Amino acid sequence: MLSHLGELLALSTALMWGFGATLFGLASSRSSAILVNAFRLPAGATLLWLTWVITTGTVWPEGISWRQHMWLGLSGTLGLAIGDSFYYKGIMLAGPRRASLMLAATPVVAALTAWPVLGERLGTMAVTGIAVVIGGILLAVLGRDDGTGDHRGVPREVLVRGLGAALVCAVCSAVGNVLAKLGMPGETPPLAAALVRGLWATLAMGLFLLGRRDIVSQLPRLRDPRVLKPAGVAVVLGPFLGMWAAIAALKLTETGVASALLNTVPITVLLPAWLIHRDRPSPTALLGVAVAVGGGALLFLR
Repeated sequence: MLSHLGELLALSTALMWGFGATLFGLASSRSSAILVNAFRLPAGATLLWLTWVITTGTVWPEGISWRQHMWLGLSGTLGLAIGDSFYYKGIMLAGPRRASLMLAATPVVAALTAWPVLGERLGTMAVTGIAVVIGGILLAVLGRDDGTGDHRGVPREVLVRGLGAALVCAVCSAVGNVLAKLGMPGETPPLAAALVRGLWATLAMGLFLLGRRDIVSQLPRLRDPRVLKPAGVAVVLGPFLGMWAAIAALKLTETGVASALLNTVPITVLLPAWLIHRDRPSPTALLGVAVAVGGGALLFLR
């Protein structure tokens, strides 16, 4: 079991992200995607820092080189500050179930990027498993293309914008995953890497907000319990526990495999999307879940 710890962490992260993304999307619909992302990043980084202080007794990770700061900083800026802002915009426009469709592109981009950058060449079983997972995701998400519940009857132009925003997130996440692995050589603790990554992402978002007075003027909206409650729970599931587990997964297994399992969010989001937005999965979507589970099994058996 420990030999597949990276894969297990990736699946656990996907489950947390499925609920977290739906809750962040709910908070974003009551405020704005950028405002919610501006809250989640410093909140998540603070929780990671407190965890580091409590578990190690030191104020800051020692031995993190400037090169690691560079790679982890680029990873956080691209994947968390930029990518996630686009993803929450996609959720607002298209709904969590359909926006998450675009995340199926992440493992493909990650595997293609990791090959020349990290020298990671996946075997036949791993490639087959990734393909089956992606096929299951596509089947699951396309099962009800007309949308239900809160996201029924979305205009085509709005849907296209939402899916396009989520696709930008998929590419940013894939490249960000590869950069994160470059920033974790040797015995770098995943918690330290997650903390550095989260800090740089927070700084990047802060610099962006300096030029957005309209967003700064919206900060009082965070006092609204309808925004703060779902966003607060999602912070714990996403940029705190989720990011910590995701970084550990990337360190312990191949980037393409980790990305495939991390991005089963289109599967894990089905339940919270149903519970929160009444966007009920169809039998075809449930079949897609079964196919994706089969692909995940291939990744464990490789």
